[in-house]
Parts: sequence; structure tokens; C-alpha cells
Amino acid sequence: MVSRTCLSHEVQRFVYSAILSAMLAFSFNGPSVQAQEASTAPALETAIADLSRKLLPSVARITSTIDAEIYSPRRENRSSRPFSPFSPGADIMRQESTGSGVIISPDGYIVTNVHVIDGAQQITVTLADNRSFSADIVGLDRFTEIAVIKIAADKLPYARLGRSSDCRVGDWVVAIGNPMNLHSTVTVGVISALHRTIDIIQDNFALESFIQTDAAINPGNSGGALVNLRGEVIGINTAIATDTGYGMGYGFAIPSDIVRKVSATLIRYGRIIRPYFGIAMLNIDAVQARALGLERPMGVLVDDVFPGSPAARAGLQPLDIILQIDELAVTRVNALQEYIHQLKPGTGVRVLFLREGKEHSLRVRLEEISGDPARGKKTARMQTGPRWKHLGLEVRSLTRYDRIELGLRERNGLLITGVKDFSPAEKSGLHIDDVIVRCDRKQVSTPEQLYTLIAGKKTGDVLIVAVRRQDGLYHHFIEIP
Repeated sequence: MVSRTCLSHEVQRFVYSAILSAMLAFSFNGPSVQAQEASTAPALETAIADLSRKLLPSVARITSTIDAEIYSPRRENRSSRPFSPFSPGADIMRQESTGSGVIISPDGYIVTNVHVIDGAQQITVTLADNRSFSADIVGLDRFTEIAVIKIAADKLPYARLGRSSDCRVGDWVVAIGNPMNLHSTVTVGVISALHRTIDIIQDNFALESFIQTDAAINPGNSGGALVNLRGEVIGINTAIATDTGYGMGYGFAIPSDIVRKVSATLIRYGRIIRPYFGIAMLNIDAVQARALGLERPMGVLVDDVFPGSPAARAGLQPLDIILQIDELAVTRVNALQEYIHQLKPGTGVRVLFLREGKEHSLRVRLEEISGDPARGKKTARMQTGPRWKHLGLEVRSLTRYDRIELGLRERNGLLITGVKDFSPAEKSGLHIDDVIVRCDRKQVSTPEQLYTLIAGKKTGDVLIVAVRRQDGLYHHFIEIP
């Protein structure tokens, strides 16, 4: 009989006792410290070892194989193999990559990351006991980076998903995976931060609220388990902060509360049934707060409202500031996204927001997202620089030919023809071929109108520039140097 891979109550008490002893040991000076440390270290080592022994069998190695076609002149005149999908003048290069996966059921369902198995023509799962199985993709969700695969096996050891909402900064965690082709590797650390957004999922509907840990994570750990001291998986390791391709002490895991919902939906339906709200959002910092007339940063900014979306029909507008959704006070974009993600299409939500300093409330009925209505994601950067007369912008009035070439609906606006290096405009994220449609909520159609608005600002003021880019509306905040 296969039991869930969680620790016994005795081991839990043992772990907590060891950690408490360690904390007390570090709190005092004197001869007793060394003695306490000497007795605590073996206890903690034993606890981690017991936890690892129980969890290692539930973490598998995943090998993804892709056959890539490479053109080769020497094969140009050869006939291709019968029924080969590749052209006669091509060589085939077989590429293999490895990652990790967590077994979540005794009948072979495994959670991993999308990037571990995406595009693979063959997926092989190797268990801790060295048995290998071919795996099929059950479903994947690019908005959360979660994928589920299945192997034909039963009575497998499997891990239990804990509640990531109970995690605290400073909690001890264990990372289990297969980094750098090193099978069944265990590292230990603490939770360094919660609700991290690191913009690795480049999509407007991405849900990023990572658990950050200093447990060593490297390539190959992706899809592996981040485990608490109760032996529960509280995250799926997904990304690292790196300048070299290897871990630098900062790893990021998808919280188990998100993993649980997404994996269950993928197993049941083979796809994600996701509620659609229909806005692009930005977190509000101190510079933006000044521009928006706020006493302090609060809420999240509506950057764009997608045409025909539930939010658009309800009446939300760009530059509205969402303060609350139902009973949840909103302070971060990913908190709002997490809340919406937990709801079902058809659910109505009450939105409290500010518009030009006045509170308003409306109700938005969520729909099921269809296709991929998201636009590319761009977050403005707020930095100061030297004094620039026109903030480093070169613009001209929009012409009929510009509208045709760029596929724009607007008849009026300013085409950005130049952005000077290191200027406030460049640092805010503005690009050549962006079309400025409003500045400080006022429509602009001539360079003189824009330059007049800029000239009326003083050092420390913040200019709000609304631009149309690839059929999406973006707001950029430029602090006057």
C-alpha cells in the first residue's frame, strides 16, 4: 500500500523542536551556545534527511526530445525517407533537455513546467527507482507555466500539495529536483519573499505570484518540488535569477494554491477554463501616485481596457484606479489576478475604483477567456535624467499613410519619430513608431500641443503619456528632471 509522502507527527515535532533550539542558541552569548549548537545540528540534519527520504520517490526526472531540421547541401539531391516529415536537403539534429516533475497521484499524473515539455516530440519520465516511462501531455497552461503529463503506471509514491497561503517569509523549505543532470538532488533554504512578479511569462494575462527562496536551484530543477517541513509541496520550482545561466541564490516557485487549481482543471478538462476580466494593469509607485493625484501609492492602475471585454461593457476606463474587488483590498496587480483566477466564468464581481479623485463602484460579470486576446506586455520604468527640452522626444502629426501603415483606428495623434538615448522618454519605455494619443488626459494632435504641455511642467512633476502600440493602449509616466 502506498501512502501519501508526508511526515509523521513525531517527525514534525522533532523538526520544530530542533529549529526552536537553534533559534534559542543564536539568541544568547556565552559558553552554552556551542553546546546547544552541537546538539541541535545533528537533530536538524536527521529531520531534513527523513523528509528527503520520504519525498525523493515522488519527484521524477523528465527528458524532452525534439528533432530539429537543419538544412544540409550535401543531402540536397538525396531522396527523403518514405513518409518522412523532413525535406530531402536536411539533416536532423536531436535535442534533449531535462527537467523535473512532481507525481501528484498514484496513477501517474505529474505536474511540471510548460517550458520543460513544450514542443517535445517524445517525453520520457525516469522515476527515483530508475524505471522509465513514456509520457503523454494531459494539458498545459502558458499563463501560469503549469503543465500536467501522465505515465501508464500505478501504485506510485506521490506528494501532497500543501497550502501556500500559509507560507511565511523565513519558513524553512527543501527543494527537490534534477539540476544539471544530477538525479534526485536536495537543497535547503528559507522562503525569502512571497508574491514575486518577475515578468518571465510575457503575456498580459500571465499570473505571476512566485515564492522566492534561497534554496539552491539550477537548470533542471524546473518542475521540481519546493517542500515545507511538514513534507507538503508548497511550490513548483520554475525560474532562477541569473546572469550566468546558473543559480545566484534566488529561485522562484509557483505557489501550490495555483498549482492545485490549474492541475485539477487540466486533468478534468484537458484545458484551462479561465475567467476573463479584460484589462491591462500596472502597479502604482510613488512617482505615478503623484501624477494621479494620490497622497500615497494605492490600488492598481487600469492601463488599458480591451474592446468588447466584460470590463469595457461594465464601464471601466483607462487611468481608473482599482481599490477593491469584492471584499479584497487591492494593492498589487498579481493579487487581483490571483483573486480573479480563483473564480468561475459567469461570476459577478463588485469593483471599487477611483476616477479623477472620486470613488465609484460597478459590477463586472466575468466571461470565459477565448483564444488569446492579450496584447504584449510592457511596464513603464520610472527613472530621472538630465534636463531635456522635449524629454528626448521627436514627434510629428499623424498622417493618413501612418494610419494605414500602422493599422491604427485613431485619426489624430502624434507619431514618435525619434527617442534620444538616456532621455526621460527612453527611460519611461517610449518607442519609435508609438503614437501618442493623449498627454495628461488631453488629446494631442500637433507637436506644439505636446511641447506646450511639457513646458508647463516643473521639476518633479510627472507627465502621463498614453500611446497606441500594436493595437494596445499603454500609459507611460515621465518624471520631469
